[in-house]
Amino acid sequence: MTELEFEKLIELHGDSIYGFCCQLTGRADEAEDLYHDSVLKAFSKLKKINCDTDGERAYLSARNYIIGIAVRLARNHARKSSAVRHRVDDEENEVRLTNSASGEDVEYEAERRELNVQIREAVDKLPEKLRTVTYMFYYADMSTGDISEALRIPNGTVKSRLSRSRSIIKKELEEKGYENYR
Repeated sequence: MTELEFEKLIELHGDSIYGFCCQLTGRADEAEDLYHDSVLKAFSKLKKINCDTDGERAYLSARNYIIGIAVRLARNHARKSSAVRHRVDDEENEVRLTNSASGEDVEYEAERRELNVQIREAVDKLPEKLRTVTYMFYYADMSTGDISEALRIPNGTVKSRLSRSRSIIKKELEEKGYENYR
């Protein structure tokens, strides 16, 4: 990958990489540091980033490579740091739903927002291995193959972890009264 291609990569996918870092760390200041460290590390390894495929697919592959770097850096930081992490208010991190004029829509949005908070809490309680693949699959929109490649684990392991993650989240939501959650 050339420096010019790398610059375009950051223009196209910098926000999604940063958003993933926010999900992974739960704190804006830590996410910013992780984002910058990940981008710098990727930039230092430009020759390793494969751009042989066509346009958008190459940039998605490179984005996934940087997300893999972010996951490894976050794990290393967590091992070195024994400090307790503080969570950013879920309202700040969650995707904002647009407000509408209808009372039913406002009620639906409030219920949806509450469900998002409950899901976020359930995901945050998952063991690190399950939480990481869940973030990568749902928040970074990575395929199981891309996650497998980024984490350097078998594809079947990714699928197994996602399945376990879904089961744990479903059970926790049902215990809190969210029936028929999928």
